Amino acid sequence: MLALQALCLFDAMGDEFADGLDEFLRDPLVHEDLCFKASPPEDALDFARGLAVGTWRHRQRYDELLERQAAHWTVTRMPPVDRNILRLGLHELDERDAARPPQVVINEAIELARRFADADSPAFVNGVLDSIRRNLENEGDRGPADGPEQGGSRTEH
Repeated sequence: MLALQALCLFDAMGDEFADGLDEFLRDPLVHEDLCFKASPPEDALDFARGLAVGTWRHRQRYDELLERQAAHWTVTRMPPVDRNILRLGLHELDERDAARPPQVVINEAIELARRFADADSPAFVNGVLDSIRRNLENEGDRGPADGPEQGGSRTEH
């Protein structure tokens, strides 16, 4: 959740948000807004930082893949929360941590969409990320940015 929130701020503010990232991640009001019972431990903050920074760093590559996968959608037309959930999911799929299988990554992205996006978003996120996952499995060990050009669609909302 923290990584998604930080990524949305990167999306709104650009690279200059990097200067305030650590302060944002440690902000007790942010933790309260996200309904955390306590401030996250340092390793969780480091993990969120790594996800947000890594996703933001590779966003152009992820955006190109998203535009190929999400038929009839450009990344700029996607609601900001949706595009950042998808970017985050792509980054996690790209990292391919054996402890986080693709279906776990997709399920977490769907849960973020349920919590932070509109009613159509969970299905959209599932369709796009699952299409990318299937393409990756069919193509072997290539990264998400190298996937094929077909994929999920979404009705406008």
